[in-house]
Amino acid sequence: MALFARIPQNQAEDLLMNWPPHRWLKKSIFDILNASKVNKENIAKVPLNPGLLESVKKNGFESPFLVLDTWYPICGSQRLRVAMEMPVKWQKKEKVWVCRFDNAVYKPLFLWPNQTEGHEAVQRYFQMCEVVFKTLYMPSHDSSGKQMLSFEEEGNHLHWPTRDGNRASGTPLPIGASRPAGPPGKKKMVIPSL
Repeated sequence: MALFARIPQNQAEDLLMNWPPHRWLKKSIFDILNASKVNKENIAKVPLNPGLLESVKKNGFESPFLVLDTWYPICGSQRLRVAMEMPVKWQKKEKVWVCRFDNAVYKPLFLWPNQTEGHEAVQRYFQMCEVVFKTLYMPSHDSSGKQMLSFEEEGNHLHWPTRDGNRASGTPLPIGASRPAGPPGKKKMVIPSL
């Protein structure tokens, strides 16, 4: 199965009307990493993607982050894990655009009578937010010419403890395991330039 990472542009743009309340902020990587002790501990558990690390060392971050109201990334956990490998001075200097949800619009799903189904619904909601966001905001290639989807595919093959549990590291996985709305009256929002 192909990696489910993008949808047609027009479908992503149509979903803007249903995007959760949010705000755009320009933040340092250091600020994002240190916004929450729990988030930083969870990001440390994300497997390190060596190819992405090399790209970030060479090109910096070339696309925005999407985070929850708690600052936990919906889109960008692998990039934040890479950032943890960089010197603190670099983390403080590297500024990125962040789309942050204002509140936990998904929280009612946790009250679903079947807890497993409720959690799965939240996961699907986050995945769709990520896909819409990547469709609208991720460039197709980094500045070195490497396809951004290849970083996602490489990351998908890494051992993710939260996803894979005790599966042996290196065991292959099948591949496939935006633009938020702007001010009222506007259909599209342009990301402010860095």
